[in-house]
Amino acid sequence: MEESKRWRYATLAAVALWIGLAVRLMVADVWDETNGMLAFSSDAMSLGQKLQFVLTQSLGFWRPLPTLFVTVVLHFVRDFDVSWRVLRVVNIVLLLAAARVLVGAVARRSDGTDGTDGTYGTYGTYRTYRTAAGPAGFIFTLAFLFSGSAIITAGWYANVFDASALLLIAVAMSLLLRGRDLAAGVVLGVAFFCKETAALGLPFLLILFAAGRITFRQALRSGIPAAILGAIYFVLRSKIVPFGSTGDVHGFDPAQLVPTLVNLSESFWRQTLKGDGPGIFGFVFLVLSLAALVRPRLIAAAVAFLLATAVIYWGMFGIHQGGVLMHHLNFAGRLYLVPVALMLFLLALERRTFVIAILLLPILFGAATTWYDHSRFQQTYAQIYKLAPVVVHYPTKPLDDTVRKVKVGEFPDAPVRVDAKDGKLVHR
Repeated sequence: MEESKRWRYATLAAVALWIGLAVRLMVADVWDETNGMLAFSSDAMSLGQKLQFVLTQSLGFWRPLPTLFVTVVLHFVRDFDVSWRVLRVVNIVLLLAAARVLVGAVARRSDGTDGTDGTYGTYGTYRTYRTAAGPAGFIFTLAFLFSGSAIITAGWYANVFDASALLLIAVAMSLLLRGRDLAAGVVLGVAFFCKETAALGLPFLLILFAAGRITFRQALRSGIPAAILGAIYFVLRSKIVPFGSTGDVHGFDPAQLVPTLVNLSESFWRQTLKGDGPGIFGFVFLVLSLAALVRPRLIAAAVAFLLATAVIYWGMFGIHQGGVLMHHLNFAGRLYLVPVALMLFLLALERRTFVIAILLLPILFGAATTWYDHSRFQQTYAQIYKLAPVVVHYPTKPLDDTVRKVKVGEFPDAPVRVDAKDGKLVHR
């Protein structure tokens, strides 16, 4: 019992440290955060009109559940110094909730219980608590929270789509492993309405079946309602944002499939595309994590899962950041959140704690790089806001902030320009 207490305190200390780092990362609202505040904090439309707009119009995507939530928050919390911080706190809470659900699910399975007897299957009871508070729970928590994907999700409220989808997927997997197949399928299907990445929950059912964690019947009973709800989502989405159209954030250029697969595989555990190109070590860590699964059919299922991830993110991993700080790939870490969390969950279910500990090498490196660069990225905008009213030359991401009187865009004669390489402001 004393040992489990020590691990529990260590885990709580790690969580507290992570929360502190996330709070320290609240420097300034940037890019889509600012645009969201300008659009939905305005009194030009009523709340009803805003909600109708979200449900019926394209924003380059259609993810109604989190978008509706953000719209309501921004409608009532209109102070630009407060609203983006509130929404980042929401992301922090969503990530912590997902971590707790996943650790609890792993703990139940490690105890050899299915949660149906009401004695040891509920997270928080002694045996489950003891396992969750042990080294496995501690290592999993470190690998999940102290990652590039979790850092950027906590540090940019526009990632609420990824955070909310992951939480629902985590709940679905927990329900499934407790024998509540239909409920799991419904929750997984609802996750589609947070982000399309929820589709990864379907091939993950194949992984759980290959691992012997669920039966084929369970996979069908959960997969069918999830697929039906997913199909409904995609039908509705296609009416608002046709797939592959110029207004769609998803691209399906055939020439981008192989680069996507290569760059995704190499950067999977590092969870960042910073640097000039793929290196050998990323592939080594990915192969290690696959080999640790031992059983050929489980490895094959995991490879299929990675291929599905590449298809879902087709065209989003085509290039690396190349040492440029002010780049849209600053936010690329969010794309790894769901697939990496599920792979960590699989390794934890398979009791590969030592392997997860080894994977902490690329994970922590990517997290540190992401935290540092995102802090610098935000500092550039914090400096711009202090100069308001001001016009800034930075064509990559135009901004017309009518509240703070800041204009950013193609203004060659502006008194200030942004050096994209290092984020410094250059004054004429």
